[in-house]
Amino acid sequence: MARLAAAFTFVNHLVSVPPPPPDGECRDGVDVLVALAGEQEGPAVILAALLQALGERASVDYAPGLAYVRVEVLPEDLSRLPPWCSLMTTRGRYYIPLDARRPRGPIGHLPRLVREAMLTLRFAARS
Repeated sequence: MARLAAAFTFVNHLVSVPPPPPDGECRDGVDVLVALAGEQEGPAVILAALLQALGERASVDYAPGLAYVRVEVLPEDLSRLPPWCSLMTTRGRYYIPLDARRPRGPIGHLPRLVREAMLTLRFAARS
């Protein structure tokens, strides 16, 4: 969990800077990556890549209007999760969602509207 928290906080601070100047000039590599991946997907792509480099099982997933990172959590680590964490289960595996776009957002928490939209999509996919 310490690696997740450190990477999440780092990317959170990295992407919560003012947008690039209107002349289209990129200030650094982060601006270039966000321009290539898109403003919505950029933070999720950066966070997923960093977590994968650290050895975590992370992937970019999508909900209506949101790209987020889904990180697998081992059963023995479930007791270490914060109480507000929105734990997701799929095929017997546990995942937590990470939204790196919100500055100082809580780790493992997605807004209520996004969680409800994800549930609606899951039930629709099963039908």
